[in-house]
Amino acid sequence: MEEMLNKKEYKLASNPKITIGFDNGSVFGSSGVNRYIGSYTIKDGSITFSNLGSTMMMGPQEDMDNETKYLAGLKESLAVKFDKENNLIIGRYLFIPLNK
Repeated sequence: MEEMLNKKEYKLASNPKITIGFDNGSVFGSSGVNRYIGSYTIKDGSITFSNLGSTMMMGPQEDMDNETKYLAGLKESLAVKFDKENNLIIGRYLFIPLNK
């Protein structure tokens, strides 16, 4: 799984302002308003994010609310898999490749 994620970036299907990318054990992206970085591990079909940090800019309230929910959702260990179209599913989030 990690080999399939490495050097790839995705956007959230329901909100393309939110992105996630992977690079040799590091995770990065946009949480809607701010950028975030951290690390991740994958074990037994679950992904765990750690050491997450983000910039602290303000934006439209709706985007800030979505960002808060998204980042809070990354604090748990989540199931991770690919669907048959090679979209990435992390917990309840569906991500599509940035180049689609």
